[in-house]
Amino acid sequence: MIKIFADECVNKDIIEALKNDGCDVMSVFEAGLVGRDDDEIFHFAAERKRILLTFDRGFGDVFRFNIANSSGVVILLASQFSGREIIDTISKFFRIMETSGGLNKKLALIGKNKVRIISR
Repeated sequence: MIKIFADECVNKDIIEALKNDGCDVMSVFEAGLVGRDDDEIFHFAAERKRILLTFDRGFGDVFRFNIANSSGVVILLASQFSGREIIDTISKFFRIMETSGGLNKKLALIGKNKVRIISR
C-alpha cells in the first residue's frame, strides 16, 4: 500500500479519491502542521516513510531537499489541469507507481503531457 503525506495545497477531494483507491493518505491538517515551513513538512514525510504529494514546485529544489533521504516527492503542476483531471491523473500515477516499484528516493514532476522522474 502506498503511504502518502499530502501538503496543505492538496485539496480534500484529492485526498478522498486517493483513500478510495486504497492509498494510506495523511494530510498536513491531520498531522497538525498547517502553516509550517517546507523543511518541516519534508522531514515529517521522510521520517514517516511517506511520499510527499504537493503542488509546490519549491520541493523540487534538490539542493535544499535531500530526495535520497525520502520515500519520494510528487509535484503535480496543478495549473496545467482542471479539477477532475488532477484527481484522475494523480490516481492513475499512484496506481502505476504501486505496481512498478514505487518512488523511494525519487522526485516526480507531473505535467499535463509529461511525467519526469528524477532519482537521487
